[in-house]
Amino acid sequence: MTLPAPLIPSEVDLTDFPFMPLDVRRLRDSDLASLESPEACWAAVLLWAASWHQIPAGSLPDDDRVLSQLAGFGRVVKEWMRVREGALRSFVKCSDGRLYHPVVVEKAVEAWNGKLRVRWKRDCERIKKYHQRHKTEATYPLFEEWKAYRAETGSEQWPIAPQTSQGTLSNCPEGHIPTVPRDSI
Repeated sequence: MTLPAPLIPSEVDLTDFPFMPLDVRRLRDSDLASLESPEACWAAVLLWAASWHQIPAGSLPDDDRVLSQLAGFGRVVKEWMRVREGALRSFVKCSDGRLYHPVVVEKAVEAWNGKLRVRWKRDCERIKKYHQRHKTEATYPLFEEWKAYRAETGSEQWPIAPQTSQGTLSNCPEGHIPTVPRDSI
């Protein structure tokens, strides 16, 4: 049997995000809440929370000793094994050997894109300041262009004079370069 590819890029790191969104209705109406024991449900929620701070976010190692610890059973793996199947409901084992929860991954992708948008806005602000100092016309990358450049080069700084037919001031949100307060980054 061929395992699926990981559900999220390996670079997604939300360890600095203390908050994990919880879709209350989705949880309340889920098979987990309807069909599993309270112990399995609690262990599942703890595993979701633990997966939020793994790299990549939304994943867990497939090791019962580690899972027992993360699910609140400590070194008592035997007790973990009683709820394992229910607690891991909806987790998917992928080709990298890790377990991924599709809903946590979905929320992690949203958070990651938000994190990247803040970095993109900061980079647009850097470009804007450079061009103001040099009294030249600024061009700005589209968010998707910036993400692709970042993925390709590993750099979060767009070249000051990019060769793009689309990079204009109107490409940034709401037609302007937002100022990102330094203490919010």
